[in-house]
Amino acid sequence: MTLLILVVDDEPDVEALFRQQFRRDLRNGRFTMEFAQSAPAALECIGGAGSASLILILSDINMPEMSGLELLPKAKALRPDVPIIMITAMVMRTRNVRRWRMAPRHF
Repeated sequence: MTLLILVVDDEPDVEALFRQQFRRDLRNGRFTMEFAQSAPAALECIGGAGSASLILILSDINMPEMSGLELLPKAKALRPDVPIIMITAMVMRTRNVRRWRMAPRHF
């Protein structure tokens, strides 16, 4: 069984960065990576994962057409078993402050 990680980002250079970072794992066949440059393309990949076992989705937050935050519930509806990690290179102070205020205060 092939383990698959889906990376969703509209920036084309992201694929090269991820392939470089995980080159040993990819070379050793620990998992494969698929790249979608838009949320609609990601939904197609998720729906058509086929025999590969989709184990993780990494999605950019800021994308044209459909944001990563809009993708999240749609991807979860298709594959509720797959964890999704949202990533971004943008600093979004207002969102971060809002999330911090909503976060639990005890550990």
